[in-house]
Formats: sequence, structure tokens, C-alpha cells
Amino acid sequence: MSHLQVTDLRVDFGGLRAVDGLTFGVKKGEILCLLGPNGAGKSTTLDLICGKTQPTGGSVRFEDVEISRMFEFERARRGVGRKFQVPSVYKELTVAENLAVAQSRKPGIWHALTRLSHSGRDRFEPILEKVGLEKRADVVAGNLSHGETQWLEIAMLIAQDSRLILMDEPTAGMTIQETARTAEIFRTLSKSHTLIVVEHDMSFVRTVADRIIVMNRGALLAEGSITEIEANEDVKTAYLGH
Repeated sequence: MSHLQVTDLRVDFGGLRAVDGLTFGVKKGEILCLLGPNGAGKSTTLDLICGKTQPTGGSVRFEDVEISRMFEFERARRGVGRKFQVPSVYKELTVAENLAVAQSRKPGIWHALTRLSHSGRDRFEPILEKVGLEKRADVVAGNLSHGETQWLEIAMLIAQDSRLILMDEPTAGMTIQETARTAEIFRTLSKSHTLIVVEHDMSFVRTVADRIIVMNRGALLAEGSITEIEANEDVKTAYLGH
């Protein structure tokens, strides 16, 4: 059974169909990479899954529950997490304080920080170990490197109990070393989380992808392993170029 099942998903913006009859499933623990030229509908697909954009038609089922008409916050509470291209962290708070805010079910930073002072930081160690920030718990987020900031945002999604994590170009702006570390983090995450990743770095995709979907003009053009995708003539024409 698919952890996430997208069926005939569509969205129109004015007269433009940005996603056109998209159907695919993702197994639990799978890393699925979405590829395609600019304007293919990759980021819009993530928006439709997380609820940032409401679909014109079609179905999105997560853990066998229909979520396509839920609000974004409802999907987040059900375990759908979205990481955008620009990290969204509290730069004036420490790494541990960011996780406390992310995990808090009540609104407001003050409640989360008060709870952190009472319960301690030990509960965040397993999460920080997953993303390689276990020695950075007391560092103010504004002092982290670009890569560390990206990893902190992933840790915040884990703290929110996001079992499906959607990521939009997570390695953009990273150094070679940070990109390699991110690949290791993704492999660790896939033991307990399902990942859908929009990415342009093909060497990174080769390292992490269990399966690849290539989109073009809002529709599914090809699906398969990296070997199958690179040998696909339609993909070469639409995306990779001859």
C-alpha cells in the first residue's frame, strides 16, 4: 500500500493548467525525486500535497486518508511536512529552542520556551543526531552555516512528527561537503520517513533517489530508476537535451 497516493491531480491558474492529471504513489520509506524543466509543475505538486494550493480536481490520500480538501495546518498535523527553498527558522533562538517551538502544539514562542526549560533538551538529542546537529543544540540559529540551517529546518519537521517530508531544492547553495552530508541525512531519514524531493543537482539525485518522476508541462512524462530515466528518449528531448 502506498504511504501517499496522488490520483488524477489537477490545478488551473486562470487559463493555465499547471498540474495536469498527475497520478503516482510513494511507498513508506521511499525517496522519490521529482525532476523536470522550469515550469514543469514540480513545486506546484508539492504545494498541492501539503495544502498550500488547493487542487482543481483529483485526489491526495496520505496513510489511506483523503486529505486533498484539508487546510494546510490540518495536513501538517496529520504528518505532512513541507520544507521550502528558503529556510524558515527563528534566527534569534538556539537550535534546541527552534525544535521546542516546532514541537509545541500551542501557539506562541513563550509557551514553547517555558516548556523547554522545564523538560530539558535531552529529548531532542535523537532528532539532532539524525541531522548531524547534536553538538550545536545551544548555538543561535543565526550563527549556523547555510547547510546547518537547512538541516535545522528538517529537524523541526521531524519534531512536528512529519512522516512525509516534502523538500524543494534542499541542496541549493550548499557546499560540496554539505551536499554529501545531506545525502547521508536523507538516507538516515528514509528509515523512518517518506521523502519527496524536487532537485536539480543530478549527482545528488543519483545518490539518494529510490525512484524518479520526470514532469513536463504539468504531467508525468517518465517514471523509473536513474538508469531508466537517463536512457529515456522523451526525457532527453524534454529535459536533458540531445
